[in-house]
Amino acid sequence: MQPPPQPPRPVESRWFLKPSRYGLTLANGVTAIRLVLVPFIAVALLNERFDQAFWMMIAAGASDAVDGYIARAFGHKSLVGAYLDPMADKLLLITTLGILTYEGHLPVWLMALVFGRDVAIVVTVAAFTLMKRVDLRMQPLFISKLTTFAQVALVVVVVANLAFDLEGSRLVTGLIWTVAAATAASWVAYFLEGLRALKAAEARPSA
Repeated sequence: MQPPPQPPRPVESRWFLKPSRYGLTLANGVTAIRLVLVPFIAVALLNERFDQAFWMMIAAGASDAVDGYIARAFGHKSLVGAYLDPMADKLLLITTLGILTYEGHLPVWLMALVFGRDVAIVVTVAAFTLMKRVDLRMQPLFISKLTTFAQVALVVVVVANLAFDLEGSRLVTGLIWTVAAATAASWVAYFLEGLRALKAAEARPSA
């Protein structure tokens, strides 16, 4: 009688693909590359080396896609990554928008709208939480992702236009108004989401 077949041994991931309890994962390492690139991109923009800034921004965008894939495919989702990834995205976006505004390539009112929206969201959550003394949990909205995509597209197009003389002024103008509309809409949407989350938090039974 033949012995029963042995179940196959699970294939172990290589050490650099294993998750870490301290957040020291390959996915977070790729995210860190994006953080490291921010000052180099800023220096390139300030020195009007727009071609260098453009390619470094493309590399930063690629790292955003790669770290997300690694986190999903190899189970590298961690608390550190949950904070590090959006922080890297926001730092890169605010830095490039700020410098392009400072150099006169983007209108000041647009930067004020983008920055004001981010501050308002943080202040709204903090105010609702302090006033009602509840843990306010707001879900990420599709309009927020759309806003971020429009902002990134605007920055990339502006830098590409400056680097390669693409004469895309009409495209830049259209993206400016798209970003403005999406930013304002997401501002309102998050305020309404905050009210909804506040009601849901108040309705939850206290422990």
